[in-house]
Amino acid sequence: MRHLTPLLAVLLLAGPVRAADSDGADHAALPRYPGAEIANYRGASVDNIFLPTATVAAEARAAGQALSGNVTHIDYRITPAIGALGVARHYEGVLQSGGFRILFACAGIDRCGRDMGSLILNSGRVAPTGFADGIFRDGLRVIVAERGATKVLLHIVEGPDRTLVYEAVVDDTAVDTASS
Repeated sequence: MRHLTPLLAVLLLAGPVRAADSDGADHAALPRYPGAEIANYRGASVDNIFLPTATVAAEARAAGQALSGNVTHIDYRITPAIGALGVARHYEGVLQSGGFRILFACAGIDRCGRDMGSLILNSGRVAPTGFADGIFRDGLRVIVAERGATKVLLHIVEGPDRTLVYEAVVDDTAVDTASS
């Protein structure tokens, strides 16, 4: 490549380009971490979801709540990576000030369980299959909270170049007796 067009040269010199939000918007009950961008979005639709409420050592035997309701899925990306602890504290503050009660929270594979990430991101029981970007490492944090008939799950993981936040908000929940 001996000759660059002027436009290509300007683009190369400008540095990395940040992607704009994918279509979608924050859930009204849970504003995003400042600087986070929506990578994937699925607006509220009636669906089933499983919310873990304890350490997940084995995906098939996970303790939690099988629910149905209007589920909103949002996959956020924060670039460059920042500490998962700060992101988790942001969301814990937002949840508590919004009247939510934390049902379960964990940090790291030892406390969350070796299969927590797989249950949330790969099983199809929590995030839709292939929906959320995943990094599987020890910088993992999970928060499950409720306010009345609204439930929230947050999966936060710090990677080498980005921090990822998968969020599921279930409104008008009911226990899904078919899959309990």
